Amino acid sequence: MSSKVHQIKNKELRHSREGGNPSNNSSVQKPATFIHYCFYTLFFVTPLLLWPFTSEVFEFNKMMFVYAMTIVISAAWGIRSFQNKRFEIAKTPLDIPLLIFLSSQIISTIISIDRHTSLWGYYSRFHGGLVSTICYILLFYALVTHFSGQAKALRNLIRIILATATITAIYAVLEKMGIDKNIWVQDVQNRVFSTLGQPNWLSAYLIALLPISLFALVRSHKFYARLINGALSLLFLSAIFFTRSQSGIGATAIILLIFTITISIQKKQPKLLLGVAVLLLALLFFKGDTVKRTLGSLNKINPFYSNATAIITEENKTRVGGSDSMSIRRVVWQGAIDLGKKYPFFGTGVETFGYSYYWVRPSVHNLTSESDFLYNKAHNEYLNFLANTGFLGLLAYLFLIFSILKLFLSKHFAPSTLHQALTTPLLLGFISILITNYFGFSVVNVALFFFLFPAIFLATTNKTKIHSQSISLDKTLGSVLIVIVTTWLLLGVRRMWLADLAYTAGRSNLTEDLNAIKLNPREPLYYAQLGNVQALVATQIIAPQIAEMSASTSAEIKQNANYYLQQYLKDAVININKAVSMNRYNLNLLKTKARTELILGTLDSKYNLDATQTLLKISELSPSDAANYFNIGLLYSQLNKKDEAKLAFQKAIDLKPDYQAAKDRLGALK
Repeated sequence: MSSKVHQIKNKELRHSREGGNPSNNSSVQKPATFIHYCFYTLFFVTPLLLWPFTSEVFEFNKMMFVYAMTIVISAAWGIRSFQNKRFEIAKTPLDIPLLIFLSSQIISTIISIDRHTSLWGYYSRFHGGLVSTICYILLFYALVTHFSGQAKALRNLIRIILATATITAIYAVLEKMGIDKNIWVQDVQNRVFSTLGQPNWLSAYLIALLPISLFALVRSHKFYARLINGALSLLFLSAIFFTRSQSGIGATAIILLIFTITISIQKKQPKLLLGVAVLLLALLFFKGDTVKRTLGSLNKINPFYSNATAIITEENKTRVGGSDSMSIRRVVWQGAIDLGKKYPFFGTGVETFGYSYYWVRPSVHNLTSESDFLYNKAHNEYLNFLANTGFLGLLAYLFLIFSILKLFLSKHFAPSTLHQALTTPLLLGFISILITNYFGFSVVNVALFFFLFPAIFLATTNKTKIHSQSISLDKTLGSVLIVIVTTWLLLGVRRMWLADLAYTAGRSNLTEDLNAIKLNPREPLYYAQLGNVQALVATQIIAPQIAEMSASTSAEIKQNANYYLQQYLKDAVININKAVSMNRYNLNLLKTKARTELILGTLDSKYNLDATQTLLKISELSPSDAANYFNIGLLYSQLNKKDEAKLAFQKAIDLKPDYQAAKDRLGALK
């Protein structure tokens, strides 16, 4: 009898390790309440978070919050492990794909042209660096490990996600009504972006969640549940429509079509398919011209459709206003493909597209209405990986996507009510991300869904295997060490956030620039701005004050004023040069350097010569930038170097044949 009991207990323990029973004795199966609430907070707060006093109002604050919550969740996981005397982590079918993907990102970061950018992401985008990828993967394993078998916690998580999406969508509708039209520079009433910061980002976020409310609508048997989910679906669709995002509305149409086909098959209702066919025919009949224009626009991003030069040239014959966004994307994509060919293995480094794109920037970019814009993303997540991490990085990313899709379509998981209810909605939500990422790039909220939708799916399967490793270190000592490391990391995140606040305020406050550098001395942008502000102080404040001094002003006062003037000039040059030395590929830093030198040139003409050299350096890094050659021509004209000026203006015209300003300047020199 005792042997039988022992066998039963061993069987129960094995079952516990696989996560088959939420009420078993495994430590991870006991509700990890604090970690659950951390995830609730993460999903609820992140989409809503913004702060108007940071350099980037939306993404920066969301990314910093994800960093902070990842640290807190990981710390709670570690302390929980020490208290239970063993570390437990879920084993999933995505372990190898995630490891391969992470390895490709690490290698690309190591060989990057700028490791600082590859670690933290491009400044102003912030998301996408190696550190953010590590955070998403840690969150993936934390969620699977601590939510597996916890049906109630998973339902709460889905409710939280939908609740914050509801708030976001309601605010988007209010934006359409003009609630904040006087706050933003953008015409937010025309194209809403709510708390996400950009119409395409808002649409991508809501499309990923739309399938959850749609499937809940058709599968619910209770009237109030249908009413709530119907209202949510209508709200999400309205907000998506108000974004006027071509990629978002196109992705929504695809998801709705797949949804209708799926429901028709599952419910065995062919009338739904007939209704869709009738609707499509009616759309073609009444809105045929609109459909034709939309398909024509989308066809421009088809790689088999002509080439970027032909597209822009043809468009410019009849263009009124700005260039078509799809046409501009095609130009940028061509540059990304050329980069991938030039650096085929691991690219130029994670998130370095904003630097390396200009090495191969197609000259036809000068003919678009956004020729002066600095592109720091390829506006196609897949080509972004190709350019930044090479073909090996892209293959690793595609392998991860393929593995996730295979996971969703797998039939080997034990069925459960929650699993059946969420599998198809999560799959369609994930597919929507793949579609919108084709026309744009991933941002914080979308990246959370990319990594954590599969985690939620795995947590609903009730078949998660848990790897357990005993811990011999004293639990009190271990917990104290974790608290110390956690405090240090959180203070680091806080310093980064405060440094950005100071950097933003430092555009008009020298003291804040110094504070930014003190808080984060590894960020070259801070030194560049400090140098520029110091040059402005020297030329616009100190120098005029010296010029206004009367003959009766004491020699000591004049001497002190001249000392401060020279010190500011010296510090401006030192700081701007330091910024460029920290990242010699960043065109923004070089342009700031040139502006600073031109400002200093108002006091001493030798700095104009330095500015010329800086502009020539920019032309080396961005040989197809017509505007830069125009600026070189202007500077040479001021220095009375007419031959060099003519060559520069002619080069600008060669790159941009419709450059009227350059033609006028060239004509004036002849």
